[in-house]
This record gives sequence, C-alpha cells and structure tokens, in this order.
Amino acid sequence: MINILERYLLTQIVGGVILALLVLAGLDAFISFLNELDEVGRGNYGFAQAGAYILYSLPMRIYEYAPTAVLIGSLLSLGGMAANNEITAIRAAGLSIWGFAVAVLKIGVIFVLIILFIGEYLAPFGVQKGQQLKSRMVSGNAAISHAGGIWVRHQDMFVKSHVVLNDQTIIDLDIFRFKERDLTEVVHAGTAERVEQGWKLKNIQRLNIEENNIQRTHVEQEVWPELMAGNLFDVLSIEPGEMRARDLFSYIRYLGDNDLDSSQYKLAFWNRFVMPLSSLVMLMLALPFVFKSQRSGGAGQRLFVGVLLGIGYFLASRLLNQLGIVYGLPALLAAIAPPVLFLGLAYWLILRVE
Repeated sequence: MINILERYLLTQIVGGVILALLVLAGLDAFISFLNELDEVGRGNYGFAQAGAYILYSLPMRIYEYAPTAVLIGSLLSLGGMAANNEITAIRAAGLSIWGFAVAVLKIGVIFVLIILFIGEYLAPFGVQKGQQLKSRMVSGNAAISHAGGIWVRHQDMFVKSHVVLNDQTIIDLDIFRFKERDLTEVVHAGTAERVEQGWKLKNIQRLNIEENNIQRTHVEQEVWPELMAGNLFDVLSIEPGEMRARDLFSYIRYLGDNDLDSSQYKLAFWNRFVMPLSSLVMLMLALPFVFKSQRSGGAGQRLFVGVLLGIGYFLASRLLNQLGIVYGLPALLAAIAPPVLFLGLAYWLILRVE
C-alpha cells in the first residue's frame, strides 16, 4: 500500500522523470531525423515518411533512456524538495534515510513495470511498424513485414523468413519460385548467409514441382548468386535489443540447435529484464546526492552529476556487456554486472551520508 508520503513522492518524481525523458528521447529523435534525411528520396521515402518512421521508434528510445531519465528526474525532483527543506521536515518527523529509500524504491517498482511493458510490447511493435513503413516506401512492395514473418519478392521468387539478423544472415527461410503463375520450386533452408559470391544456404530441403511429378531432394549447402536485394538489410535487419523476450528465447534455442552463435541474443534476453530493474538502482544512486544537496549545491550541480552518472552507467553497461561476450562469460553475469556495481556505489555513498 502507498501512504500519503509515498503518493507525494510519486507525483514529484514522476514529473521530473517525464521531463527528463522528453528531453533525452526528444533530442535523440531529432538527431535521428536529421540523419534519416540522407535516406529521403530513395523510392517513395519522403519527409513525411521519415517523420513517421522516427515516431514509430519513440517507444524504443523511451525504453533505452528510461534508466537515465529516472536518475536525472529523481535528482531534480528530490533535489527541489531538499532545497525547499521538505526532506528535512520529513526526516524530522522520524523517517530515516533508509526509510526514505524504501519509500522511493516502492515508487521504483511502478517504473519497473511500466518499462517492462514498453520494452516487451510497445517498443518492438513500433520498431516492426517503422521497418515495414520504410521497406515499403524504399523498395515498393518488395518487402512486407508482419507478425508471421518477413516476405520479400525478388525477380521470380518469394522469400519468407521470420527474422533477418543484423550480421546479414536469414534464419529459417522458405523460397517459392514461380514461372509465370505456376509454382515450380519450393526450397526450405535453415540459414542463408551473405557471402562474396552471393548467398550461402545451408540444410536445404527442395521440392521440384513438375506437371505430373514432385521430386524431393536434400542438400547440405549451396551458394545462390541472388536471393534478396542487399539494401533491404538496412530496413529489415532486426537488432537483438529490438526483439521481444519470448522471441529472443525462441531464437536462442534455434541458434543453439543449429550450432550458431547466440551470445548476443542471450545478452539481449537478460538485458530485457535487467534494464527495467536498473531504474531502481538509479533511484538509489540519486539519494545520497539529494541528501548532500541539503547542505550545498543547486539544481545545476545535481543535473551535472546526474548526466555524468547516466553517461557512466551507459558506458559501463556497454563495456561490461561486450567484455562478457569476448571472454565468454555467462550472459546473465554480463548483463547484471553493471547494475550490481552501481548499486554497490549507491550503498557506499548512502553510508557516507548517514
């Protein structure tokens, strides 16, 4: 249950977090729109389509900036309360620093649930719709993306796959070849990888359809000169961090069954849960600076500290995540190391305030 104090803290912190999130995500979206202008003019891709594409990406940007926004927003909001001596009054009423921390963490749970929902549903949906819009505008009707997979038309072939990976690899694809309106060949391949000679297909099952006969053959691998226009990867490739947790889990199993590297996808899977939880760490990290600001420092100093800590957390997360992959550490350990380190830093700083 949330008491009167916690409700008041909730209104103060939410206001600051929303303000910080609008600034961070809005600035990033504006810069991305400027970069997207280089694509304007390809096919039917114009200014309006570029703007719509950026709008579709906003939930993903909000998800990625949420922990930093929680840190900066809580520093500004709680710092404002400290400047008005509200925190002094609260502590004089008998609430200790750790009691205050518990009240703030209860509010943090609400942020965790909201961020989880955005990351699992709104953000992947927006990315999918944005890619669908851009691929349709850039390549006409050559590519269609929907919940059942990605359909691409190239010359006399229709190619279907559930996912196009960011290293120019297609997983679990079906190829339908037509001669005029007649289906002449159906090919299923476990993977198709972009190589210098074209496309290397592996684990191929082929059906050759003739007028009175159907022949089934199996080939371990083949190289096809053409399969899909290479520029479609710019708009159809899916980053691991843009996928839903259940989709990541399915592809991790698929990659493992086919002896393919799944380290990036395992890391993205665990980060899907660690990212929302890091907002709790950010709230804890803000507290010692807020209590210190009762004696010195203003809003500008708190904002500067928040930006530095947010950048530090972002860089530490990227560095430790990649080091975990390079040195073969368990994905869960690589994902959880940054928030654990910063939680330890927050605990140490709070002890120094007491």
